[in-house]
Amino acid sequence: MNIVTSIHMALPDSADNTPPEWIHLTPAGTFGGKDGRGPFTLKDPADVITRSMDMARGKIVVDINHSTHVAAARGERSDAVGWITELNARKDGIWGRVEWNGTGRQLMADHAYRGISPAIGSRPDGTVEWIEAVSLTNRPNLGVTDLHSQNQETRMDLAQLRRTLGLSETATEDDINTAIARGKAAVTLHASVAKAVGLDASASDTAVLAAVQAKGAEVSTHAQTEIASLQSQLTAQKMELDTLQAQLAKTSAESWVKDLKRRKVVSDKAEARLVTLHMQDAASAEDLADSLQDVPDDSLARLSLHSQGTGRSGDKPDKLVSAMESALIPADKAGG
Repeated sequence: MNIVTSIHMALPDSADNTPPEWIHLTPAGTFGGKDGRGPFTLKDPADVITRSMDMARGKIVVDINHSTHVAAARGERSDAVGWITELNARKDGIWGRVEWNGTGRQLMADHAYRGISPAIGSRPDGTVEWIEAVSLTNRPNLGVTDLHSQNQETRMDLAQLRRTLGLSETATEDDINTAIARGKAAVTLHASVAKAVGLDASASDTAVLAAVQAKGAEVSTHAQTEIASLQSQLTAQKMELDTLQAQLAKTSAESWVKDLKRRKVVSDKAEARLVTLHMQDAASAEDLADSLQDVPDDSLARLSLHSQGTGRSGDKPDKLVSAMESALIPADKAGG
């Protein structure tokens, strides 16, 4: 939102009481009012000049004590004392050429006013955009024109502003400016939040709050669904990993037993027990294998394996099988 602010500049002295043709309207660079208002920055004087003259249709009013903005709003007189018909950018800022009327020339001749207070339009960041009016004044930063945008046709006095903003009757102009700045920030935040939840900037506070809460619930539900999905995927991947590890362990155990049978006498029943034991505890299986009978030669090994694996029903298990079963079966259950 653009802001209209009044500042104060000194009028040049004239020894022969001739009214000044050119008056200094705005400083160059960054500046502020004596009451601390600002800072303002004149970044593009040429653009300010063009915009100002276009908005004023070629003539910027010169009045007394901001009567155009203050007195006119109350239905009181707001006579012009001159018109600025030309603007010029100089090293020290923007100057205006004034066509004084009879009243203006008389006021200048009487030295009735020592300074001027141009009402400048600016962005919220303080960038000067146009000069709206110029007032003769003896009071720096007089008026309330800094509290309103260029599009606001009705301007309120300080008392009305205090009531509107909920301030005490003793609130100063600085208090009013601070309250308005906070209000602008709140409006901007409201519009941003409304847009974020898919509402129009004019949506009520209640509607925006409800939409924000609904959006939060939606995000929470979506997050919970995503977490559950990830947990399910991790569980499935762990099961696949466990299965793969078991397969690798069995393959390794079978390969080890196959190699063992080339050196030791191992029956079919003992072979199955050794595979299981190796999958559970490879070191124990290898210790047990060391106690097995060595294979004398290939033919005897085949005969030994055949005789150990073809016992009659009811025969007691050989010592190797018993040892392996003891290793596999908990001690408190062995022989039960």
